[in-house]
Amino acid sequence: MTKGVTYMRKFVLASTMALAAVMSVLAPGTAMAAPDWENNEAVQGTPPSSEYLICADTIEAKVWVCYEIHGDRWWVYDNDADSASATVEWKNYRGGSLYRQGRCINGHGAGTWASCNKNYYEDSTVRGKQGWWDRPNGSPRTYDREYQFQ
Repeated sequence: MTKGVTYMRKFVLASTMALAAVMSVLAPGTAMAAPDWENNEAVQGTPPSSEYLICADTIEAKVWVCYEIHGDRWWVYDNDADSASATVEWKNYRGGSLYRQGRCINGHGAGTWASCNKNYYEDSTVRGKQGWWDRPNGSPRTYDREYQFQ
C-alpha cells in the first residue's frame, strides 16, 4: 500500500470520527443532563408592594411564594412555626428547554419574608413550586401545584 493511500484512509477515518462527534452534540432530540441545582439562602427583608409581585394564588400551610417582576427576585414567606425552612423550587426555561433550576430557602423562621435575587434572561419563562425543607430530617418537599411566574 502506498503512503498516499494510507494517509488518505487515516484522514477519512479521522474526519468521520470528528463529524460523528459534532453530530452527536448537534443532533435534535439528543438527551442532555439536567442543570445542577442552585441552592440559595434567602436574605430576610420586606417585599415591595403587590403591584410589583406575582404571587402564588394559594397561601399554603407552610409557605407563600411571590416573584418580583422587575428584579428577578423570589420572595418566600415562612408560614409555619416548625423546624422546616420555607422554599420555592424554581425552574427557568429558554426556548422550551430547562436552562436553570434551583431553590430559594427562607431559614429565618415563622412569620418572616426573605428573598433570593436571580438574573434570568428576558426571553425565558420561570416556574416555581412552593415547598419546605426540614434539612436535618429529610429532603426538600413541594406542594404539587406549579405556578408560572414569568
